[in-house]
Amino acid sequence: MPEWQHSPFPSSLTLNGADYFLLQLDRLMWQSSGKRNVCTFVLTLPERLTLEDLQHHLANRPAYQWLCQLRLKQGWPLRLAKWTITTTEKLPAINEYQLSSGDDLPDSVLAADLDISKQSAFKIELLQRAEAGSLLVFTWHHALMDAHGGEMFIRYLGTEHLLRQPDWVVDEGVKLPLKNRATIALEMKQFLYDISAGSLLSLYKKSAVKPQAYYRVLSFTAEQSEAISERARQGAAGFLVSAFYLAATTYAVAQVQKQRGIDKGDVLVPIPLDRRKSGAHGPVIGNQVSFLFYRIPNAVLDDVSQCTVELMRQMKALMRSESPEHYIIMLDFLRRMPGFLYRRMLKAPTNGAMASFFYSDTGDSLQGVDDLFGQPISGAVHYPPNMYPPGMTFVFSRFQGALQLTLGYMAADLSADEVEQLLMSIQRVLLGDKD
Repeated sequence: MPEWQHSPFPSSLTLNGADYFLLQLDRLMWQSSGKRNVCTFVLTLPERLTLEDLQHHLANRPAYQWLCQLRLKQGWPLRLAKWTITTTEKLPAINEYQLSSGDDLPDSVLAADLDISKQSAFKIELLQRAEAGSLLVFTWHHALMDAHGGEMFIRYLGTEHLLRQPDWVVDEGVKLPLKNRATIALEMKQFLYDISAGSLLSLYKKSAVKPQAYYRVLSFTAEQSEAISERARQGAAGFLVSAFYLAATTYAVAQVQKQRGIDKGDVLVPIPLDRRKSGAHGPVIGNQVSFLFYRIPNAVLDDVSQCTVELMRQMKALMRSESPEHYIIMLDFLRRMPGFLYRRMLKAPTNGAMASFFYSDTGDSLQGVDDLFGQPISGAVHYPPNMYPPGMTFVFSRFQGALQLTLGYMAADLSADEVEQLLMSIQRVLLGDKD
């Protein structure tokens, strides 16, 4: 009997509301771009890690065998979708690549395709660098874990001696009465329709063929990152540095749109919020993310300071209205809805775009991610799924005191010159070279 069967891991897991939402986004992404809703996390090791050593480490991690044998079981109408154990399935093969030069990831690695009904929702690839060291590429389906959950799981895999086991699955606790949940769900749905109404600014261009996805990483030094944080603290963002990041991003996107001669419309951005308590060790499995929905008026898009003030104003209003909690209640309430109806509802407010662009800030979740499999880590980068439309995603993260931005975009939406303009504009605003 496999070792993991002696452990307390459940044989099935019901998808929560956020999981089911991300599962429906997967279907929409597949239809529009041929991409899956997957998260990719790349860690750089300065020393070479052999495939044999990696396999040896994983053989001593029972949660790895358990998680890799989960498969999606779609729910029948009005029944909930689940992850279930399939003990007859083999563990996914770990592909090993030799990089010819530099650290550029092969397109095949970043274009991961996980069929989670037939395949594992988690996989690992090992890339050997031309000069020295290795890249470890972890890919998982977004319906299984969010970015923070994925980070915690990878820490479990690579830590030699765990001080404590992670909390694998959330305890849902007591729910509100059905009538209350239904009322909140309807009110939240109406709010989403209202905030999405009217003209939106977006760089999305409809493509006759399924577009190619690309990624760029913009990195700052630790000294630059501290200066950026100080600028945010002295400005309207205060200690909420992420609001300054978002204002800079919004400004840069608006400038590209303005250069195209189309500068009408507001910016609609959903901002993910980690629902875990600060410092919590779980849950790992199941998305623990809610959202704040910002509609930034066109009138403030050219002024980073005013944009930041507007973001802070809306954030306070949304938090007072308990918007994040009500959004989760709505998602949990809707997860019995058949997928085709759910997807139609998602696309209805904005004709499929759902946002001007996607944005997230992983905060300090990488704090303490210093070593893996007995080796120091010299780099950590998130490559996010990129919904098309809008086909553009920005992820800010901080690793060892240094800020970095990963831009995911579709070739159909941005030219090479516009990508450079976008990144340079964000950099200038954050560093104070442009107000």
